[in-house]
Amino acid sequence: MTSPTSCALCQARATQVCAACRNVVYCSREHQKEHWKQHKSQCKCYEMDTNQLLGRHLRATRDIRMGEQIMREAPLVLGPKVASPPICLGCHRNLLPPAKRSDNFYKCSSCSWPLCGKECEQSPYHRDECRLMAASNFQSKINYNPVEPELKESAYCVIMLLRCMQLKQSNPTAFAKLSALEDHLKERLDTPLYQVLRANLITFIKTVLGQRDWPEMEILRLAAILDTNAFEVRQNAERRKVRAIFPGGAMIAHDCVPNLRHRFDDDMNIVFLAKRKIAKGEILSISYTQPLRSTIQRRLHLKQVKCFDCACARCSDPTELEIYAGSRMCEKCKVGKFVSVNPLQNAANWKCQVCNIVKGAREVLTQDAKLQQEIESLDKSTPAALEDFLYRHRIELHETNTHILQAKYALTQLYGSAPGFSMEELSEKSLQRKIDLCEELLQLSNLIDSGWSIFRGNLLIDLEEAIVTKALRLDDATESEAKLKQAVELLQEIANIMKHEPEMQQLLAERKVILDAALKRFTTAVE
Repeated sequence: MTSPTSCALCQARATQVCAACRNVVYCSREHQKEHWKQHKSQCKCYEMDTNQLLGRHLRATRDIRMGEQIMREAPLVLGPKVASPPICLGCHRNLLPPAKRSDNFYKCSSCSWPLCGKECEQSPYHRDECRLMAASNFQSKINYNPVEPELKESAYCVIMLLRCMQLKQSNPTAFAKLSALEDHLKERLDTPLYQVLRANLITFIKTVLGQRDWPEMEILRLAAILDTNAFEVRQNAERRKVRAIFPGGAMIAHDCVPNLRHRFDDDMNIVFLAKRKIAKGEILSISYTQPLRSTIQRRLHLKQVKCFDCACARCSDPTELEIYAGSRMCEKCKVGKFVSVNPLQNAANWKCQVCNIVKGAREVLTQDAKLQQEIESLDKSTPAALEDFLYRHRIELHETNTHILQAKYALTQLYGSAPGFSMEELSEKSLQRKIDLCEELLQLSNLIDSGWSIFRGNLLIDLEEAIVTKALRLDDATESEAKLKQAVELLQEIANIMKHEPEMQQLLAERKVILDAALKRFTTAVE
């Protein structure tokens, strides 16, 4: 297929191309601006595709640069999570404690749901649900709890569902988009959660709120659409932690080694960015799991939460791309690792790669769950418990086992921040330990979370700080200079990774000031 050569607006010879989709050309910048209203809806670097394994998904229609923005989308519907601390239903900020412990939250004058203040009563998010509840004489019973101010309230589970239902009348086009999303209701119906929904929530909506015309299964399908497709929206600076539906974003496939990452802007729009170069024809993907978890852990999580069986390249490989995150050392031969004989079957046996001894899946899962419980119960206020865990399991767990990796990542955070372990207080041994751990996990990130990932960016931040601290302690000027040059390179990579993360800019500015001061101090000392 040949590229167009004539301006899309006037048919004159084109001199420039639309930088976003590269499918349309223009004779001038002015004509590109004039044509934007017509071109906007088609200006994409991806197209919808479908196959038996993934269903609907998005595929790149051209080569995509690392760091390039792929999509920005406004939420179709948003609201509280199923269980949430007290939250304003107008602006979706977590509510601050009242001035006095004996006081209560501000309450909506019509339905008594807690709000920030009177201005949030007229929020378009809250208006329709408020009218329905007021007409049904329902009054919220959520009050300020001075003993447990962050206690999660299950009453919020009705809000997001009501907002979806009310779209049917207020915005039929939006409701059609919502209804077109996958639900996996058949897989969810017999779960304990949906048994509770049928017994309590459906009764509340139909009986208390008078929505008797809504069939039970249609309401449950909306609940399933939310559980399958909703993104968690976090804006820590704004005290927001809600969930939202983005129909375009819901079409992006999952992969345990994804090529995209996402963030949320100030207006709670979702923004997808390319973590690495993406070739034309490649499937666009994000991840719903944690990169340091093993295949069995990731697949069980995805099955439970998203109701699908992942069959990506990492999950399909018994060695997990040579990481062996789910493997243990063989107790018999002491040198081989146990791997699943079929990683896409959770019930498959595991076999030592050296001596071929076999273990059943139940035994492997039981051992894994016990270790995960152990590591989650450790005291993570100081490095001691985590270092002890690594030492105690050094024989049966190899260096890239998931439990070892989780402990190591936690240690990169604790060395330099835990009480008694600030960067200034770290011993030479502990400082070098932090550097070694960061460098080890960065090497691993090249395989499981490569490119401009947040995981990699956070590791680089910790490493850069440790390298500067190390440089300032060195007596050898040549070695100190080399460390500071390394820190400069690290900070540049961090800036590239985090340039789309507004909340990180102050930290980066502070790191630059510290690094510049260190460089100046070194230069002065040399002179």
